[in-house]
Amino acid sequence: MRAWIHDENRDQGCRVRQEDDYGVFELPPQLEAGELLLVLADGMGGEQAGAFASALTVRGFIETYDALPAVSIPDRLEQTLRYVNERMALEVASDPQNLRGMGCTLLAVVLADQSLYWISVGDSPLWLWRRGRLHRLNQDHAYRSVLAERVSAGDISAEEAANHPERNALISAVTGETLELVDLSREPFALKPNDQILLASDGILTLSEREICRILKAACSFGSPCQPLLAAVTSHQNPQQDNTTVLWAKHGPSPAAESFWRQPWVRNTLLFGFLA
Repeated sequence: MRAWIHDENRDQGCRVRQEDDYGVFELPPQLEAGELLLVLADGMGGEQAGAFASALTVRGFIETYDALPAVSIPDRLEQTLRYVNERMALEVASDPQNLRGMGCTLLAVVLADQSLYWISVGDSPLWLWRRGRLHRLNQDHAYRSVLAERVSAGDISAEEAANHPERNALISAVTGETLELVDLSREPFALKPNDQILLASDGILTLSEREICRILKAACSFGSPCQPLLAAVTSHQNPQQDNTTVLWAKHGPSPAAESFWRQPWVRNTLLFGFLA
């Protein structure tokens, strides 16, 4: 087992409120369910409902993942998602006037030894940076993915797809209703030395993959790419800039070595975005 170096940060952008949330939990060895759990949610629903949805989902996911009976990591991820979606339904039912339409995206990653697992609903990207190239690992549950298929089939042009008014609309989200699409890795994804893992809310898509690669490459020398990524998003001066959250991790040199980002957390001691 090796240590993980990780960092997390977020920016509100030009939105009137912060609806992203995240949590990081160093898993206890006796759980035998991985070493590091990273969870990211991007809320929707207007007023305070979006922020409430993402906070509810992140906290519920981490607490439930830790408490489940011993099962495989993919089954644990799947059962935890089912629980948080049911919890969302109960919350909406308790105050339908204010919470109807509430929901969020979800991206959860478990790092275990030299591999990773993930489960995702929505459009928050999970990327692998390997040897100077960026690879999207999870599915994109936004309508732009449907448009991309139509472009490939020759039904519409790339320009039409890029300017479609619904291109960023979600086709799956955690709302308490039936989950239309879930991306779950049933097998471990093997990691290689010097791999970096990046989780982000869709606000990061202000940057091109080339810009993200450049910052991740530089991170090999200066450390965490989180603040440089957020600074690069801000530099675009997008008047409609969405909330942006980034979580980053890579293998540390050894279990005994501490880093600037690694903290000796214990069971039920969590790092949550809404407490940052």
